[in-house]
Amino acid sequence: MKPTNQHDGISLPVNDESATDAVLLDKTSTPIVNRDISHIEPTDTDGITINRTKKGISPFVSIVRTPTYSAHSGTLSGYSVEIEDPEADTGYRCVGTVSPSYLLLTNERVRALALEIAERSRMAYKESRIFWDGSRFLHVLDFLSEKEEIVGGDEVGLSLITRSSYDKSWRFEMALMGKRFLCDNGIISGEFFARVGFKHTHQRDGGNNWQDVVRQGMAVIENAPESLSRFVSGLRQLRQTPMTDEHLRRVWSLFPGIGDAIKGQIMSRYVASEEPTLFGFFNAGTNVFWHRDKMTASDFNNNDVFSTQMFRYAFDILN
Repeated sequence: MKPTNQHDGISLPVNDESATDAVLLDKTSTPIVNRDISHIEPTDTDGITINRTKKGISPFVSIVRTPTYSAHSGTLSGYSVEIEDPEADTGYRCVGTVSPSYLLLTNERVRALALEIAERSRMAYKESRIFWDGSRFLHVLDFLSEKEEIVGGDEVGLSLITRSSYDKSWRFEMALMGKRFLCDNGIISGEFFARVGFKHTHQRDGGNNWQDVVRQGMAVIENAPESLSRFVSGLRQLRQTPMTDEHLRRVWSLFPGIGDAIKGQIMSRYVASEEPTLFGFFNAGTNVFWHRDKMTASDFNNNDVFSTQMFRYAFDILN
């Protein structure tokens, strides 16, 4: 299918890094039962941006790295990351301090690269969500042509998620992920889908090759349909397996690094809202990790560990 970056007649420039127009989403008419990143009401007029800044600052304003100096010796002590803020006395507001080796990746460049990767995939796509709180930036786009059913009416597809931050709370990461459309759970697994991530640190060449690193790492996106098929077969294995005491005890031990409080949230979700199968337990976990107002780096890491271990169980134990 011919790639598209259009929706409702609004075109979106892909290679122009100054582009800030966003694609409008169709409005849903179904009840919203989860408070998640796709169903939190957009705050900006573009229809897809969740803006958590107090003053509604655009994610695509000017962002600069300014040197700071010691008050006594006058020597370079680091850098201040500042975003344009018309209400600030200087016109800019500091969002964090970083070391001289910090690699500044503006939201504009991060988004442009995500759109470029999607365009290169030759799969139809559209942007579905942008999250911005003044320090952290998250961008999600959905591929429209690659979908498979777990069971009638329950479709799973592919999305591309990119995240970055200016306060060092998130490293840069771009990853393919599975997306269950019925509940909009995002499912991250480095074992099943391509992923590239690195800290915001200059490389030996000055850090100018970061885009090429991402392009090379995501070149396997052309194999995404095959990855999706294997992914869905694992979901079907989980769905065909009723939850038993034995299964619960075995899968519970697969992710010791996930804290008891979070596991309690998973069980609460499972008991209250999910079907009594391993698939229901899996959905409970991805729901907890994906549907938070304030997602953290731990949510992404836990999603990866949880999803990967559940799929290993499906293929190694159930198959």
